[in-house]
Amino acid sequence: MSIAKVIKYEGDNTTFVWKSPIEDFNTHTQLIVHESQEAIFFVNGQACDLFSAGRYTLQTQNIPLLRSIINIPTGGKTPFHCEVYFVNKNHQMSIKWGTDSQVQYMEPAYNFPLQIGMSGEMVLSVCDSRKLLIKVVGTGQQLTRQFLIQNFRAFLMSRIKPYFAN
Repeated sequence: MSIAKVIKYEGDNTTFVWKSPIEDFNTHTQLIVHESQEAIFFVNGQACDLFSAGRYTLQTQNIPLLRSIINIPTGGKTPFHCEVYFVNKNHQMSIKWGTDSQVQYMEPAYNFPLQIGMSGEMVLSVCDSRKLLIKVVGTGQQLTRQFLIQNFRAFLMSRIKPYFAN
């Protein structure tokens, strides 16, 4: 068992948010954040610190030598929960979107039926890491590009199809 761990991003570039599987780590654990990322440090369920690129030493209440004694009343589990989420700040480019089906439209001048749909490409990037994590991800393990595309498509369909119908 090591006294201090090294926490770094192990996801891919299509993942917006990734939660490190290392939790409840000891004090003096090292955090490495790459240039295209930010890391958010949670202690006891609260977002405490936001880290930009660099190497950091995290301070927790989990002290290696006293840990086994402190954890006796809680059945061997630490009462000082801590975790780290990484947020990719790079631009996710060429994300295709579109309506899942076409809408029937009657052209008013010639009374001719038309099928109308929409599609395009978009670029996504994260502006506010903390807000994205708290409002969208919650306590999930990750937020992938595919998950965002599916949710954006559902949002788009609920707004565009009624607009076309009118």
